[in-house]
Amino acid sequence: MALLEIRDLFAGYGKMAIIQGLSLSVDSGDFVALVGPNGSGKSTLIKTILGLTTIFEGKVSFDGVDITAGKPEKIANMKLGYVPQISNVFTDMTVKENLEMGGTTIRDRERRRAVFNRVTNLFPILDSRERQRAGLLSGGERQMLAVGRALMAEPKLLILDEPTAALAPIVAEQLFQKLAEIQSQMGVTMVLVEQNARKALSLASKGVVLIQGKKAFEGTPDEIMKDTEIIRMFLGELTI
Repeated sequence: MALLEIRDLFAGYGKMAIIQGLSLSVDSGDFVALVGPNGSGKSTLIKTILGLTTIFEGKVSFDGVDITAGKPEKIANMKLGYVPQISNVFTDMTVKENLEMGGTTIRDRERRRAVFNRVTNLFPILDSRERQRAGLLSGGERQMLAVGRALMAEPKLLILDEPTAALAPIVAEQLFQKLAEIQSQMGVTMVLVEQNARKALSLASKGVVLIQGKKAFEGTPDEIMKDTEIIRMFLGELTI
């Protein structure tokens, strides 16, 4: 059974369907790179999974549960982690407080502490800055905090919406390396929305290309990166 199952989905805002008849399966352990030009519906698809759009037709299931009509707050408590592109940390709270907020669903204190230590071992900078207010962190540090906070809930699926946007190339590369570690060491299933298609696909086990709200292509990263026709027709000016 797929961890995330989307079938014949039409979704969008108001009366406008941005996602057009899309079907997609994400199996446990997958690392899916979701790529495509600006305006292709990537962020809308993510928001639909999280219950933040209008679904006109189709079905969305997570971990065997139908969440098509689910409330965002209920979906958020289903081990489905999300790291938005912006406004992804509590700027007036310390690093430690942000991480602790992410782990509020873990009732056992010892287990919560163990997860906290695992996250700070993954991101040592967060350990050294735990008393610093999150609003004073650099862009890269803030993104690492956002990812760390999402991991505190021990998600079965982690969805990241363009986490390297506006980051310097060297900082973006560091974050990409951490995502690879999360997947390999923690076994967290991931869906990564990313404008740097080449880099995203190099990390992924599967790539999905969206165009105008439709799934234009799905396959292995090698199949996508070696097919010049796919690149020419569907990826446009994306870095690939």
